[in-house]
Amino acid sequence: MATIKTKADYYKETKYFSIMQPNPTEPQNKSVKGDCVIRAFAIAADLTWLDAFDLLTENARKTYNVPTDKYNYRTVFEAQGFVRKSIGLTKDGKRFTVEGFCKAHPKGRFILKVSNHLTAIVDGVCYDTWNTANKCVYVYYELNKKA
Repeated sequence: MATIKTKADYYKETKYFSIMQPNPTEPQNKSVKGDCVIRAFAIAADLTWLDAFDLLTENARKTYNVPTDKYNYRTVFEAQGFVRKSIGLTKDGKRFTVEGFCKAHPKGRFILKVSNHLTAIVDGVCYDTWNTANKCVYVYYELNKKA
């Protein structure tokens, strides 16, 4: 498992992590805007950042909500073919980490909910602005290939 020990490790690419920032106004290895919901959705759904933002905002306007609220993004993800799934524990009774999830899911498109953050996994690689390898996965959304 990747051990994140220093600040530099959060930005070091690995077999299971690659830096990606689809928001063209942000530096590749940072996110000042706190847009992880939009970013993860854009990456996992293969959308531009603006298209993901527009879908989330359109639904939020209909429901008088904010785009990044979990009830809003859950509705939008599902409308775009993502299926929400809970995740069990590993064989040793611990929660899956992002890196462990990547190893167990080498194919497919996913959005993972970790503590206070969403991140995207595409074909076993986490794409984000920082490495979440050690974060525990609580819920995930899998893109249904038939949708």
